Amino acid sequence: MSRHLSGVLSAVLAIATMLITTPALADHRPGNIVVMGGSWALTGRFAGAGVGFVNARKSYVEELNARGGLLGHRVVLKILDDKSDRRAAIELYETLITEDAVDIVLGPYSSPITDAVANVMERYRRPFIVPAAVSPAIFQRGRRYVFRPPMVVSQDYQRGALHVAKELGVRRIAIIGEVSLFPRQVTVGALEWAKKLGLEVVLLENYHKERTDFTALLRSIEASGAEAIFSNGYYFDAVAQTRQLRDLDINVKLFSATLAPATPKFVKELGPAAEFVVGFSVWEPRPALGHPGVKEFIEHYEKRFGEKPNYRAATSHAEMQIYEAAVKQAGSFDPGKIRDALASITVQTVMGPWKVNERGFMSIDGLVIQIQNGERVIVWPKHLAEAKVLPMPKWEDRGKK
Repeated sequence: MSRHLSGVLSAVLAIATMLITTPALADHRPGNIVVMGGSWALTGRFAGAGVGFVNARKSYVEELNARGGLLGHRVVLKILDDKSDRRAAIELYETLITEDAVDIVLGPYSSPITDAVANVMERYRRPFIVPAAVSPAIFQRGRRYVFRPPMVVSQDYQRGALHVAKELGVRRIAIIGEVSLFPRQVTVGALEWAKKLGLEVVLLENYHKERTDFTALLRSIEASGAEAIFSNGYYFDAVAQTRQLRDLDINVKLFSATLAPATPKFVKELGPAAEFVVGFSVWEPRPALGHPGVKEFIEHYEKRFGEKPNYRAATSHAEMQIYEAAVKQAGSFDPGKIRDALASITVQTVMGPWKVNERGFMSIDGLVIQIQNGERVIVWPKHLAEAKVLPMPKWEDRGKK
């Protein structure tokens, strides 16, 4: 290669690098606006499960603009549909950064999609907060630009449910779950906690994400003599499994469905069949939790959307509180300065104080909720419990006095 050609290539590479790392500045837009943008699973297999996240973002931006926006700029929210697909999400984030030049990048839904998109963020050196991804693997790859609101690591998602199962006298359990990233890690943690608590795992089985008929699996659980089922999957898995437990008349003392019961749609969709199902929650709409601004957040959200926020809405509200604080700390929309602010600041959120560790997240304890009389009630930990966990009655006894 000639010295001249080598020099030309070096110059081209330098320009390309500069284009990649040059900050998106809000004043490059007309109308004094700043754009916050990302993708979300608006359709596809994850659709519906994360409505609270999107609603909370919309609500927060409305409030933020009413207070004067960010650094005097009106905030515009841009959410694109990745259709619950990793490849689609990667392409959308490439477009958001290189063509749309969004000023602040918002994270997508689910651990698998977030893990893939995080590589894009590292390449373009764009910080982003991921409200809907709890797999520790995302934060164990030496990444510098990914952050998480207060979180419970995925291995602890069944921790509390296993404790309340033991309180009910359960000894033999079944653990099932989807084979993707987040459910696999929940299963790993469930096995560890079962061992610590002296619970016998009599059935352990994974299933593929396309599965909708769990008849054979549930019959295997019945034959195993398991007294409780710990299901590690997503919303539609839990709904199908609950219905099929009822339709097959399979009875256990406890059914823990991880994520789904904390979603308001779960009770609406299943009706009486949702009763007694146990689930995981990071946060519940209870002012008694004592975090600053919780009461106001609950009231505003309920007025805006006609229902109380769940933990997903609270997580996204905390996400936006953190973004606002980081931009103000940075004093600009420079991605490098925002990244450094995120890595160093302490923020009071509706989920409690937030300050990340060297990997970009902060761990907190979770809650166990149970559907009782059509409502989510906290049953664990004991110092926050609103009611005792109730064993699931036989399906034939439902509704009997």
